[in-house]
Amino acid sequence: MGSRLLSLCAAAVCALAAVSASGAAASGSARARCSTKASTLAVADCARLPVVASLDSRYATGRPRFHYASRSADCRPAELVFYAARDWLRLGAKLAEHASPCADYYISIPPLVADKTNARPNQAWRIRRLGPRFHALAEIHWATWQRWARDHGWSMFDAGVEARRRMAAAGFDVAAGDSWAVNELPSSVRRDLGTAREDAEQFLRGLYEGDGRRVQGAVFVIGVMHGTTDASLYKSTLKSWFSDTPFWIQMRRSVKFWAQEVYGDARRWGVQGSASYIRRTYLNDFLQHAARLAAVAPDRYGVASTFLARSHTPIANAGWQWPSGLGWTMVSGAQMQAFVSSQTYALREYAAASPGPDRFGFAWAPNNATGLSNTSFVAASGQLLDRLGGALAASGESRFEPDAWAAADVVGASFTDAWRIFSVWDQVLDAVAAAHRRLGERVRTILPHAKSRPVRPRPR
Repeated sequence: MGSRLLSLCAAAVCALAAVSASGAAASGSARARCSTKASTLAVADCARLPVVASLDSRYATGRPRFHYASRSADCRPAELVFYAARDWLRLGAKLAEHASPCADYYISIPPLVADKTNARPNQAWRIRRLGPRFHALAEIHWATWQRWARDHGWSMFDAGVEARRRMAAAGFDVAAGDSWAVNELPSSVRRDLGTAREDAEQFLRGLYEGDGRRVQGAVFVIGVMHGTTDASLYKSTLKSWFSDTPFWIQMRRSVKFWAQEVYGDARRWGVQGSASYIRRTYLNDFLQHAARLAAVAPDRYGVASTFLARSHTPIANAGWQWPSGLGWTMVSGAQMQAFVSSQTYALREYAAASPGPDRFGFAWAPNNATGLSNTSFVAASGQLLDRLGGALAASGESRFEPDAWAAADVVGASFTDAWRIFSVWDQVLDAVAAAHRRLGERVRTILPHAKSRPVRPRPR
């Protein structure tokens, strides 16, 4: 299977190593470690985690254990996208227990493991019954469909149409609010290698048009690791990509959520004693890098800029216990809860400055890499889902104060300035901008009692 991943993620290399058959194995935890140089969902495939609808039998039907209480409608509208490698029914139910009345929740459901061209049946309705603002996304596996089209002599457009047909056969209902989510556009599309970019355009057009019932979907887009020390080459590649106007015209037509994979590294966040607003600032350097670069692009890049201003949907990191790929999250359950909360704070703060609903999301791929007992891991990951759902709801309300729950220290953590170059377009100005930002941080460290600014709701 590892060789197949090369077509999914040219930058990712997965190395499998067996772990001991201990309580971790009994819990259905990861039996493998995957290393990668990218921020990518490919590691979830590489690890070969058991693909189960819920890790907790109490949520196996998708039903919340409790009916969520109605909340004040004094909150910001949001469209929240979730990638779920497994455990999607518990994810949906936990989110429903804390749901905001102002948010729509889009939850991906993985295809069948035996043949990833087939959508998973008898699941979409379980997401929809959580409430009218819950929607199922059929995960469409890019590499498998690309290979399928080649083997059958079909075009990528035809492959997209066929994927929509199989979605419908499995119970995904676009009329009821369901849609599709491509996992994932590889770096070959960004770098315009071979026919990758043309294939992506055609495939997404086929998914959008389907059998005539058009529906926009989500596209997960491979990224670069948070801890990179030099992002200048990546930035140059993005700039070149933004210049491909025909490509972005097609994206504007077919795609609702441009789901940039930005899986944070807790070691680039949990700096000892740092205030929540400083953590937020450094997180947004990474989480929002693509949108920031598009925002400062010259007028001739206008199609890409306007598309990303509307559709950029950063997918942050709730993937607990991953050593690479899905960020670095080898931290305790309490630290991970704070990390998820801090990312939510950063995402909301950035979104508040833009018109329209807040758009962002999280990857959910629980991985028992530390070998906890099944009972302990299920309980701790459930608490993490409670924090995720609560943070998403609370952060959209008018009286939101993150300082009490958005900070934790990680041994050896340090901030990175590598992502600050995306706030300016011209490379020659990057060093100057970074120097100015560093100066600002030094000034803030001299003022240790400076208060963090709470996120304010946008005027209605």
